[in-house]
Amino acid sequence: MKTVYYSTLIKASPQKVYEFMLDLDSYREWTKPFSPTSNIKGNWKEGTRMLFSSTDQDGHEAGMISMLDKNIPAEIVIIRHIGMFNHLGEIYEGNVVDNWKNSLEVYRFKHKDGYTDLVCSVELSDEDDPKMFDLTWPESLSILKEICEK
Repeated sequence: MKTVYYSTLIKASPQKVYEFMLDLDSYREWTKPFSPTSNIKGNWKEGTRMLFSSTDQDGHEAGMISMLDKNIPAEIVIIRHIGMFNHLGEIYEGNVVDNWKNSLEVYRFKHKDGYTDLVCSVELSDEDDPKMFDLTWPESLSILKEICEK
């Protein structure tokens, strides 16, 4: 596994950035670069199982199964990815998930003179294409910044 980092400076409080990042409507908006039909099921309480989903090419819901390991409002959110799901069921082991299972996605909210420095780290497997992430993460964070600064 390797870890990649992305960040943006947002003219808003850490609390406001945190709230907009996790709000269902704004979540669907800022994650569109990953998938135009991006969605989430679950709540943001520590220990909760979350489903990060989108619609596949056949119109079925599919995505990642994750656990919310840590959620300290306006400080840190840690998501651990544990499997995948599709219309056929849930997958927790095998070639599709073994190389990235238990990888972490971490969001840190740092207050800086009226701004929030939002730093995201994502663990990637050796088979993941970091170039794809280098395109989608900055675009997503740009959308989140725009939402928060309105």
